[in-house]
Amino acid sequence: MALLSCDTISQAKAKIIDAMYKTVPDSLKPTPNDVDVEWKNGRSSSLRLVDMLHNTQDGWKQLDTLGTLNIDVQAVFQCIPRQSPPPFMSQNGGAPSCNSLLREIESGRVWHLERDLDCDADGKPMSGVKSVPEVFLTRLSATKIPLQKFVDDLFDVIFTPTQGIIGLPPCIKYIMDFLDKEAEKHGITDPEIIHTWKNNSIPLRFWISIIKSPDVVFDVRKNNNIDSCLSVIAQTFIDACYYEDMMIDKSSQSSRLLYCKEIPTYKQHVREYFGEIQSCMPVSEADIDSAFQQSKHKPKQLNQQSALYELYIYACRFSEELIDSLQDKGLGDLANQFLAISDSQPHV
Repeated sequence: MALLSCDTISQAKAKIIDAMYKTVPDSLKPTPNDVDVEWKNGRSSSLRLVDMLHNTQDGWKQLDTLGTLNIDVQAVFQCIPRQSPPPFMSQNGGAPSCNSLLREIESGRVWHLERDLDCDADGKPMSGVKSVPEVFLTRLSATKIPLQKFVDDLFDVIFTPTQGIIGLPPCIKYIMDFLDKEAEKHGITDPEIIHTWKNNSIPLRFWISIIKSPDVVFDVRKNNNIDSCLSVIAQTFIDACYYEDMMIDKSSQSSRLLYCKEIPTYKQHVREYFGEIQSCMPVSEADIDSAFQQSKHKPKQLNQQSALYELYIYACRFSEELIDSLQDKGLGDLANQFLAISDSQPHV
């Protein structure tokens, strides 16, 4: 596995754990705090490694890395269950204890690779000093290159109606046709409004949540670094769903500048997606009922009771409008059934 000379001991432990438990759900993996790592220096000698700090100027301290400890990244390491307290972390002087190390980090006067020049000696932001994120745009662009295929694949999978074996789910076709009918019913001809309706119904309501927070659906870990990267992808996804072109200039955020060349292609992909759905064969209510019946045989993939409860919460929120609409359409019996159910259930 690949370790870097700039990795701290905790980062090295996290990488080792990920390699050892790569097929295990994140909730079942040990954390770096649960294990110790030993550096095997020869056949018989070993050295237990812990995060340490060394003094620098102005009261700031830097975290030691494999490089500053002169440890070859090709060395042999072994993870073992953590012993308490670790030998190198004495409670009476010497190397700092876990608590003192945490206090140093929480003070804000600790840095890893590059000290925050926008902070004073106490770790507090300096007034009138602002970093220029565009300085890192070249570095971000270089990082983007190996990830570009995965971002393209993401848009292809989401915005291709016939992607995969299942193809277009009938419920999506039904929702899109419903929005088209409502626009026609109310005399709405502005394509931007219809485009916005469709985007807000599924892509910007469903997919954006998964892109931004995959840990809600999957048993994976999302740290701050991953969260910031996913935020860039999520913002690109949102910009691609806008009908009008976004104004990009030198004052724009670096995250938007990063994908400004790809966004027009993604926007065209979104428009073609809705166009292809519109050209598909209409879906009847019988088809929707059949799809729901098939979902009953897949309880692990769809929790029917949970879905019904979410619909019930939505109906209760707009109960007055819903009852008035049912009565106007001559569905008074259905409105009375809803009133009876809502009165018999706890207030949501």
